[in-house]
Amino acid sequence: MVLVGTCLGVGIIELGVRMLPPNAAAQTLFNAHEDAPAGLYMNDHKVAFRPTPGFQGSMKSLGYEVDIRVNELGLRGPAVQRDPRPVWLALGDSFTFAAQVPEEQSFVGLLGEELDVQLLNGGSDGHGTHHELARFRQLEKALSPEVVLVVFFTGNDFQNNVHWRSSLAGAKKRPDQEAPRAQSKPPLRSFLNRNSFLWGMVQMQIRARSFADASKPEVQGLRGDMSIFHGSGEQVLQDGIEATRTPMQGLRDRVQRRGGQLMVAVASPAYAVEDHRTKATFELVGLDLAGQDLDAPEGAVLELLEDLEIPGCALDSDLREAYAQGERPYLAFDGHWSASGHRVVAKTLSTCLSEQGFGGQEASKQGLTRQP
Repeated sequence: MVLVGTCLGVGIIELGVRMLPPNAAAQTLFNAHEDAPAGLYMNDHKVAFRPTPGFQGSMKSLGYEVDIRVNELGLRGPAVQRDPRPVWLALGDSFTFAAQVPEEQSFVGLLGEELDVQLLNGGSDGHGTHHELARFRQLEKALSPEVVLVVFFTGNDFQNNVHWRSSLAGAKKRPDQEAPRAQSKPPLRSFLNRNSFLWGMVQMQIRARSFADASKPEVQGLRGDMSIFHGSGEQVLQDGIEATRTPMQGLRDRVQRRGGQLMVAVASPAYAVEDHRTKATFELVGLDLAGQDLDAPEGAVLELLEDLEIPGCALDSDLREAYAQGERPYLAFDGHWSASGHRVVAKTLSTCLSEQGFGGQEASKQGLTRQP
């Protein structure tokens, strides 16, 4: 009776917690990446890491459970075959791979359907511009895409570009195409991480308390990374732009040599779009809210793109408008785009592509298509 009563009590609390909004800084406090299925990614001596060809599994975390499949080229989605429709390729990080929503609900699936093109998903968690350039080199011969669409995420792409060499060097210390060893976690903890909102709330509270010690390397690191959205981070942002210039120019040149077109969309983290998250996230790492400059990273990337003569597309404005209208374009715990956010992004990208003359090419006779 005690056991049954305890289980019922915990169940009632769990249901109640699910009705409450999580900590507004949840995208920083909740480690959603810990829920990634084992074997989804593999080591690569040229790209550092990328999705494992032939992988099939599911991504489950608080608020979603999604089936994931990776084809023979390491692209999210089904196998490819010859087809007359134009081939387009999307590159980017986890916002492009979009493990939080089904394929057809991602901006890649929505935009490909709307434009009647084969928009293939070459995204990968943790990729920056250097990774994307290396990935394009791997895929260009097999796909010869007419359009390459890159999503630059200001939340961590700068850091990924700064640390590219160390990332690649680390990969070369391990066997090529080897799947990383899965971290050993108690089964109960893994279950709770993926299923219990109560457990998630408790873990975030514990982690939030650890941020009270500003001397901790984790806190200092996050503060430095987030400072680009604050007046105190001008030099950090400039360093990130300089680390991005060379691979972005290399990607432009590589795509153009293949006869394709390149567009770069610029996306920001949840705390730079949904204002109820801004205060909580800034306070978490000790940044003064009065010094916020949320548009600085997006503006800096757009200036770089203009300097390199690469068409750009700003996503933040429409995401903010959707948020102001009552939508939630970012997931509460995870911090990636929700299905609503992907719809907004697909619509914005469609407009940018149309306004800048993309999508008017004749269908390729040597194209590829995704098979259902």
